[in-house]
Amino acid sequence: MKIAKKCRGLPLALVVVAGVLATIEHDISVWQEFAESLTSTMVSGTDQWKKSLELSYEHLPCHLKACLLYFAAFREDKNIGAKNLMRLWIAEGFVEKIEGKRSEDIAEEYLMDLIHRNLVMVSENGSIGRVKTCYIHDLVFEFCNGEAKEKKFLQVLRGYDELSTFNEPPNPPRLSICSSGEDFWKSKLFCPHLDTLLLFDATPGYNKFELRNISFLFCIYKQLKVLNLEGINLRLKELPTEVESLLCLGYLALAARNMKFIPPSVAKLSHLETFCLNSDATVSLPDSIWNMEKLRHVLVRSGGVIRLSSNDNVVENLYTLPNLDTLSTLYLHLDKEGENILRRIPNVRRCKIFDCGKQNRLCCNMSRLECLESLTLGGNCFSGSREHIELSFPKNLKKLCLSNLGLSCRKMSLIEQLPNLEVLKLRKHAMDGQRWELMEGGFPKLRVLTLSMLDIVEWTEADPDSDDYFPCPQQLKLQGIPNLEMMPDCLRLLSTLETIQVERCGDGVESLVREIEEEQKYNGNENLKIIYEKYIRASAGAISRRECYSIFSSRDYNFSSVGSVAFFDAFVEDGGKS
Repeated sequence: MKIAKKCRGLPLALVVVAGVLATIEHDISVWQEFAESLTSTMVSGTDQWKKSLELSYEHLPCHLKACLLYFAAFREDKNIGAKNLMRLWIAEGFVEKIEGKRSEDIAEEYLMDLIHRNLVMVSENGSIGRVKTCYIHDLVFEFCNGEAKEKKFLQVLRGYDELSTFNEPPNPPRLSICSSGEDFWKSKLFCPHLDTLLLFDATPGYNKFELRNISFLFCIYKQLKVLNLEGINLRLKELPTEVESLLCLGYLALAARNMKFIPPSVAKLSHLETFCLNSDATVSLPDSIWNMEKLRHVLVRSGGVIRLSSNDNVVENLYTLPNLDTLSTLYLHLDKEGENILRRIPNVRRCKIFDCGKQNRLCCNMSRLECLESLTLGGNCFSGSREHIELSFPKNLKKLCLSNLGLSCRKMSLIEQLPNLEVLKLRKHAMDGQRWELMEGGFPKLRVLTLSMLDIVEWTEADPDSDDYFPCPQQLKLQGIPNLEMMPDCLRLLSTLETIQVERCGDGVESLVREIEEEQKYNGNENLKIIYEKYIRASAGAISRRECYSIFSSRDYNFSSVGSVAFFDAFVEDGGKS
């Protein structure tokens, strides 16, 4: 009570002090000592918010101080991708190396610690439950910005004026530029002793400044450990060979829409762990990539795909990427040739694959990828069922997203029997057929299920008298399946169900969902939320807006009586951020 009084009702002070209390010993004498140190002047007056943040910051261990101050490198109004943030922490050396533990898992513990201390906020969770994006309060951002500058931890430059007048202080370790690429180019910034250079384009929209040559950057900034130039669109088809000059580089992120080739000299970057490229082309990686044992994350985003060599002289040798954790999006045939490539990334945890084959068969054994937790599998548009499918998935798989595979409904048992699967998203042409019978005992841990743009008409249990189906679903999304006439009876009885989202499915599907909702309510599940998303089309036929009716179990289903209407952002596929 004494501690609460000294916070004087200030919201930020309360949550920050609560974060400190959550981390210190739960002993009355320790708390009394803390209360005495918490003078009212520290959390009152004109700078009360700063004092409370200083208090929380002082109680942070050194590694968390660095992680928190790093938020100052980003734009103030920006939600930050958690995975990318943690990769940057690792590249900066903030994350302790512990034998037997992945650096990404340790970094995630750091992030959760900052969240539990109320210093970092979650803006979005992923489908598996991990933090997807995060941010910090504007006052926390102001504190981090000032502290980072004062301690010479990080220098942030905004706009051409700051760039053009910046004089390199002694040994500046990190520089973040929140300005346009054109400002960066015109300023002729020269800081050869940098460890970190981050360029976040402040220009709205997609009209990024285009640069045709970056070789000079590689020659100037030879000490860099972290380089992010995603704020500039590079007009290059091939990464310059001068990249080999960056011998200390551990993190490289570029934007080059037309880049198709990575030179063999990239293998000289023996410390490189993360390579991100925003490209909409097919990017060919050199054979020398197999020599980069420290490589952990290879991501080609914005519609591009990765082509790895399938040359027999390469595939048959013993080189692998033993530490590779993330690979997205890999372009290969799901056949024996593709299987030979996959066996050389034995410890990958997250992988997106685009099947480039057009043959009427799929044969690929993925079960040896024992660490694989998340798999997105798509391909060329395929109509009808493939005649021959031999797919096997690893038992540890937690998330699976499929599209354009033409998987027969009869083959769904391949997926239903996965013991640890928590999230399944079946999108356009992922499954072919009109009747899907759930396997008894299937989906033992499935929590999230999305069915999108499928031809399914009947979705039911193989044995309606059994209750051993789909035991713990929480979220169900039905999108663009207007012909659905039957849904499993088990959905009426499962108390774990939290949300059913229906989009562009027609009145028949909405009627089925109403019946499920009424049965759930009768069985005591008052918290089930039903969401209908409606596309409202203009007279010309174009989509003008999408209205979402959030209807709770207590609401009348007459749309005229719905009390509130929320507008949803456009549907975003999983292929966006990794």
